[in-house]
Amino acid sequence: MKLLDDLHTQGFLRPLDLHFARWLIQQQPKAPEALILLAALASQQLGEGHVCIHLAKLELIWSAWPSSLRDQASLLVSSQPADTLLDHDILGDGGQLTPLVLDKERLYLYRYWQYECQVARSLLARTSSVELDTAFLKEKLDGLFGEGEIANSELDVSPDGQRVAAAIAVLQSMAIISGGPGTGKTTTITRMLAIYLQIQKQQSPEVTPVICLAAPTGKAAARLSESISMARDSLAVSDDIKQMIPDQGTTLHRLLGARPGQASFKYNADNPLHLDLLVVDEASMIDLPLMANLLLALPEQARLILIGDKEQLASVEAGSVLGDVCSVPEEVANTEAMAALLYETCQVPLLKTNSVQPFSDSVAFLKHSYRFSQDSGIGALARAVNAGDAKQLKSVLASGYADLQRITATAGNEQLIQHMLEKYREYLSILNSGAEPAEVIKQFSVFRVLCGLRKGVFGVEALNTAFEKEAQNRGLIQMKGRWYSGRPVMITRNDRALRLYNGDIGIALEDVETRQLKVWFEQGGELVSYSTSRLPQHETVFAMTVHKSQGSEFDDVTLVLAEEAKVISRELVYTGITRAKKHCALYGSLKTITASIEKPTVRMSGLAARIWGTQ
Repeated sequence: MKLLDDLHTQGFLRPLDLHFARWLIQQQPKAPEALILLAALASQQLGEGHVCIHLAKLELIWSAWPSSLRDQASLLVSSQPADTLLDHDILGDGGQLTPLVLDKERLYLYRYWQYECQVARSLLARTSSVELDTAFLKEKLDGLFGEGEIANSELDVSPDGQRVAAAIAVLQSMAIISGGPGTGKTTTITRMLAIYLQIQKQQSPEVTPVICLAAPTGKAAARLSESISMARDSLAVSDDIKQMIPDQGTTLHRLLGARPGQASFKYNADNPLHLDLLVVDEASMIDLPLMANLLLALPEQARLILIGDKEQLASVEAGSVLGDVCSVPEEVANTEAMAALLYETCQVPLLKTNSVQPFSDSVAFLKHSYRFSQDSGIGALARAVNAGDAKQLKSVLASGYADLQRITATAGNEQLIQHMLEKYREYLSILNSGAEPAEVIKQFSVFRVLCGLRKGVFGVEALNTAFEKEAQNRGLIQMKGRWYSGRPVMITRNDRALRLYNGDIGIALEDVETRQLKVWFEQGGELVSYSTSRLPQHETVFAMTVHKSQGSEFDDVTLVLAEEAKVISRELVYTGITRAKKHCALYGSLKTITASIEKPTVRMSGLAARIWGTQ
């Protein structure tokens, strides 16, 4: 088809999409042209993170095309509607193996239709309550959470969201807990684990449940381990219960037994994981295929807790699993049984509703931020971004909050490089002062530049190169080839043997004894050094992408929002802002910033419809 060639030539189809369409033509030379076009688009949209194509929204896909190509595609598809093209060779309804599946108004590649159905079935099957002594549960909740209410203001007293989330996680075989930064997700889970273990000890004193902590990346797993360890030590429970709470997390790929060069995992439906309860942090980063494989490998009797922030960036690969499963329709309420339990254990008011959805019994939202006070500019800005409220965003930026700064962007990145030099001044000054590696790593962790792009003048590659050059010119670093004392690097490929994982950050420093450069990483509270030649794939990281920053926090953040960045979305801005704990600077024009929050990421999927019963 000439149309496909033209779309590929002009950059609207990848070579992969074109080859897939040509393969289908080879298999079925008489296949309708409309079907071949839709197949190419389904492949292309998968590369954009969409699980399927909503046929009613095709205009959104080709709206950016030249009018001639757009008109050709529109005419072709309208003349041959997809529901008339079912032929069981290329397009089917899922009842048989076909390259494409048409499910209502959604067109899938077969494998991803299968992933989505599998995830929905598994999650729904796990939505069940656990029989336990509610009086005992309330006693333990009182012991760890107090009276169960928090004062959001002088006139607003409401049930403690952390207590409610912990109760749900104990009462249900599966729980999904979503909350922004500082809402106490890991604190909640640590207390929940203590309650769960006390209940298990009461019911089966001789059995020690197997609990596992996991996250999508090594960095997120390490942060989860650290948070759980700190929260565990302060628990008002016996030492034997504390010792049963794990404080070492792992990556999901390592948990499942990823095998180099193979798509399958060691653990699966035929060889399930050996555990009783699995806690997964940063669930927003989990793509659809990984979630499908995780649920397949999870034993039927095992309990599952997913933690994350539904407002953050979706996974890099296809799907937005956490966002879909947290898309609770406002009119849907808990079942009567769960409502009664939450009233009894957490003083949650009983509300009458005509719409009840059992899956909502497994979902909890943490809304009260303990990090950002009412006078926090970062908190106010995050709320404005989440709401997509440009007027409120402008008001926040103009209010003079001490923890917020806006820097108007210039044509080149010279101004930004000067800003970075000032922010990294203390870090650069201690490099040659004889400071210990731990002190250097701690100082480097204070500040970070976050970008929406990898390429371009304001992308991480150009900024890291330009910053190194300027720091070298000023005598702040002494570059000798790629390596120099003070070079910060981020691992970009997992190396299980070295215990280095994608997202881990280390600092190159001269070894006092050998006078050779070694790269120091913090692992589980300890410092470990590696020779530069042993490191797996890595890159310089004075600046990093917002995607790579997920699971990390910094005292001070500068978020770079370049005008040419079409990929910048509301979720990217929110994720970047909320990596900052004490200060956040936005580098970019007000027009770019406000335009970004008006573009929420909408990934085409049918998972929410399958779970919540909506179309």
